Amino acid sequence: MRKLAFLALSLVAVGCSTEIQGTEASPPEATGDGVTVAQTQAFKALRSDTHRAWTWVQHADLKTPMHLEAPRGTGKPILVKGGDAVKTTVSFVDQYKALFKMRDAASELRVERTETDELSMTHARFQQVVRGVPVVGAELAAHYDAAGRLASIDANYVADLDALDLEPALTVDRGAEIAKADVAQRTPGIDVDQLPASDGKLVVFALDGRAPKLAYEYSVRAVFGHEPAIWVTTVDAKTGEIIDRYNNLQTIEATGMGVLGVAKKFQVSQSGASYAMLDATRGAQIRTYTAANQETIPGTTVTSNSLTTWDRTAAGAGAAVDAHFNATAVYDYYKTVHARNAIDGTGGALVSTAHFGQQFDNAFWDPQLNQMAYGDGGQYFRPLSAGLDVVAHEFTHGVTSATSNLRYQNQPGAMNEAVSDIFGAFIEHSVKADPAKNWQMGEDIARQAGLLRDLRNPAVGQQPAHMSRYVNTQQDDGGVHINSGIPNNAAYLMTVGGSNPVSKVEVKYGIGWEKAEKLWYRANTKYFLTSTNFAQAATGVMSAAKDIGLTPNEQNIVECAWKATGVMQGACATMTDPKSTTPAPSGGDEPGDSTDPGGTPGEDDGSGDVGDEGDEGADGTGTGTSRRKPRTTTTVTSSGCSAAPHGTTDIGALAGVFAALGLAAAARRRRR
Repeated sequence: MRKLAFLALSLVAVGCSTEIQGTEASPPEATGDGVTVAQTQAFKALRSDTHRAWTWVQHADLKTPMHLEAPRGTGKPILVKGGDAVKTTVSFVDQYKALFKMRDAASELRVERTETDELSMTHARFQQVVRGVPVVGAELAAHYDAAGRLASIDANYVADLDALDLEPALTVDRGAEIAKADVAQRTPGIDVDQLPASDGKLVVFALDGRAPKLAYEYSVRAVFGHEPAIWVTTVDAKTGEIIDRYNNLQTIEATGMGVLGVAKKFQVSQSGASYAMLDATRGAQIRTYTAANQETIPGTTVTSNSLTTWDRTAAGAGAAVDAHFNATAVYDYYKTVHARNAIDGTGGALVSTAHFGQQFDNAFWDPQLNQMAYGDGGQYFRPLSAGLDVVAHEFTHGVTSATSNLRYQNQPGAMNEAVSDIFGAFIEHSVKADPAKNWQMGEDIARQAGLLRDLRNPAVGQQPAHMSRYVNTQQDDGGVHINSGIPNNAAYLMTVGGSNPVSKVEVKYGIGWEKAEKLWYRANTKYFLTSTNFAQAATGVMSAAKDIGLTPNEQNIVECAWKATGVMQGACATMTDPKSTTPAPSGGDEPGDSTDPGGTPGEDDGSGDVGDEGDEGADGTGTGTSRRKPRTTTTVTSSGCSAAPHGTTDIGALAGVFAALGLAAAARRRRR
């Protein structure tokens, strides 16, 4: 690729491609990354019309803008006070539709929601449609500042769909039969007649650079099998071929401490001479049920005839107490810290079911029933409801489902997992601060010493900590529990500072817990889209950093964390301690201040640090992953979307995931 130079324009091809920066006064001509002459002309018109130095980020797979941003506080407002954000956005996009490779914004963008947040910023989110049929994972979100200036646009837009034939050859009922048969074949012990499926939704499927196809999308519930699952199954509406499937049952195989004999206070309701686990004292009800070791959801309400004796079951005694108490802690955190009224944001009940199944070494968030279910554990785990970080992780899936709705597959799925891990750490820290344990997942509930994941040292949980170790796989819904270690470590580094165990890049300071949790909450609820990948997540977090008023120095810290993990490229800018009064330079990258992530990550410095992955694979053997270093030259830097080659990697050696617990037999199970 030739380097193209132009004033105040950073054109980034994202998705394992290149970033181009320059200084001359004209936009780029067409390039091999899918930038067309029409796009550059529209971009030039945008800059000329608005007199703003816009930044354009091109999606390497979709060949359309994934991020458009202008410097904060510049330009004239276009959303007047009390105006319609939907009409304003559609009009803006339509005026510069050639930049988006769009034909008609009004017919291709269907509003999903609008909101004005606590910063008086207005956000409008749209679903891409083709003659009314939604395009899976294709969205556009516009963000206006308090004055009504358009601050940025995030998008995943699929171009050139107008000629697509939208007449299905199969009936929706026939598609459902195919979907259920596929799930039955994949789920031992379940008869196809036992499988309820949602009404089929007609969609256009064009994810991951695949040719667009008309399809039906179904949600097939198989939660009562040996391996509970809710399969989102996409069936070609022309041929009946299964073109995509992923398990949307957001489960956890964590370690649950269960009953530790610690007295916990919680609210219940009285009915006659009996009491029930129903807390109605908050802005949302908190309800706790028991499945009585059956595979029933929600089960029956946990009750007692005494205010001091609860849940004294033969198996998992006290698990319902933990579930109820920890759900309350999660509610209180989101309400107090983020002014969020319950998981759905509108006061919906927080529902938990304890004692699910017999010796069930798992727990899961059911996105259709919007509730949690916890097993009592068995060979490997204590009752899973005992781990506050586990409970926080699972309920955060509900927050994500109600906001960004990150698709539970590939990089968006890994971001979904990472967000839950990150808030598991934040919530645990809010209840009991511990600089080491708060960054560990499930450390309290294993029957043997160990933990599930470590955000400081992802290798402890057999996860990659850097894009050069990214694992390409068809298993685990594209590695959602594996590759989440990369954004996990970025969150750790930007919060408290430290060094990435692979690149050795040091983030000298952190922005602190309070700012970090506000930063990640805003990014997930305002900027992440359904198909947000790692590179887009980084831009979303950076946008959120500006929104919440992080200083240029603090923004440098956040950016350095993404660079340390290889998601963003270049050397880290100069940083100073945020607690000091000396300001740091606010300019761009300053080589020499820190190790350049574009160098050779993973070199062993001989220190033997815990979590140093050295040259081993993610399975600890050096044979279980597919990797490459980011492509770099003197003028082009990788976007960090995926540093590993595309394709299928056998991760059957994931038994090492539970090596610290000695749980080799459980390694193939889904985990949170």
